[in-house]
Amino acid sequence: MLSTLWLLLSFAVPVRGIYKFISCPHGKQCQKALLSSNDVLLQCSSAGAHWYYFFLQTRSGWTTTNTSVSNMVTTPIGHLLIRDPLPSQTGLYSCWNKNGTQETQYEIDFQDVSSLHITHKSLDQDPLHNESLELGRQETVFTHWEPWQDCNRCNVPGERKRLGYCYIQEPQEEPVPCGIFLGQAKLKSNRLRPEMQVEACLVPCDPQHSYHHEYTIFDSFSFSKESEALWLTCSLGSIYR
Repeated sequence: MLSTLWLLLSFAVPVRGIYKFISCPHGKQCQKALLSSNDVLLQCSSAGAHWYYFFLQTRSGWTTTNTSVSNMVTTPIGHLLIRDPLPSQTGLYSCWNKNGTQETQYEIDFQDVSSLHITHKSLDQDPLHNESLELGRQETVFTHWEPWQDCNRCNVPGERKRLGYCYIQEPQEEPVPCGIFLGQAKLKSNRLRPEMQVEACLVPCDPQHSYHHEYTIFDSFSFSKESEALWLTCSLGSIYR
């Protein structure tokens, strides 16, 4: 039954609005840390655009997405959709228009969502502390936190979350996402991972905001044994919302 579920999910049609939309000003290079296994859309508003990528971990050369990676799709207006990105796809993504001019370039660090360190602020659980990386340049590993997301309920107790990403900073330098900073370097450290923090919340209902949630059933099943384990995936969900 598990294989049936995965098969159904693999054919699920993408729904508008479930992607993390990343933009970058024209002609600029932007750096961003994201989580693996959550779909993203990289902006490049140029019809007929060509995307090229360079993976830092494998040091694979500049290659057009039109010829290889199956989880990358260029949209008709030029954006790059990356479905279920892997940590190994951390690297550079460059968009060029049909005239051969670079429109924009992204440095994207897809941090491993399976190593996510989760804490609940209302239960007095502590997030990860800053640590020294000890590579000889007095590097500090820390978590860069995003703003809190919306409370999941209104007029009754609910919860909200925020995501934090692993960053490394050298003295007098700008911080860099861990995967981009390390590249091919393999370091064994429990500190090199992203975080998610949860806290209790209570907010009034906003009449301009819809709190109705729709559910889609792809399959139904039952456990045959008490000890049987099953991995469930919500194909229309995203950790970014």
